[in-house]
Amino acid sequence: MIPLIQLLQTSALTEGAKRMAETDPHGWTLTLIAVTTVFSALVILFAIFTLVGKISMKMDERDTAPKPKKVRSSKAAAGEDEAVAAAIALALEAENGGEIPVAISTALAMYLGSGGVHDAEPFIITIKRKPTAWANPALNFRKNPVK
Repeated sequence: MIPLIQLLQTSALTEGAKRMAETDPHGWTLTLIAVTTVFSALVILFAIFTLVGKISMKMDERDTAPKPKKVRSSKAAAGEDEAVAAAIALALEAENGGEIPVAISTALAMYLGSGGVHDAEPFIITIKRKPTAWANPALNFRKNPVK
């Protein structure tokens, strides 16, 4: 083993290390180079991940953008529809009064789109599993034999 260490110490592999030890005995140059390399790599990775994240968010926004309804062509038409619904509701209330005009006006409001928006369902089914002996942690440990 000693001849191998002597061979490595005298070979060309250690010439660079010896030269570096002579020119920079405390190792500040090597430390500065190493720290600069690591932080440069981190900055580059941060920029790449940020760019990929922004591209991904733009693609998600484009995919999930609400589609415009074909019934209405502008906001003015939506305002007119709401005005018509309100006029019908007022006319029914003046004529009948009671629950029927409220039901009709609610139906009109929901049909014309000014009603409340229904919440989005996640469509996730949760299954609760029954505990069995297969998943019992007490039965999973191996019992050591007595010596």
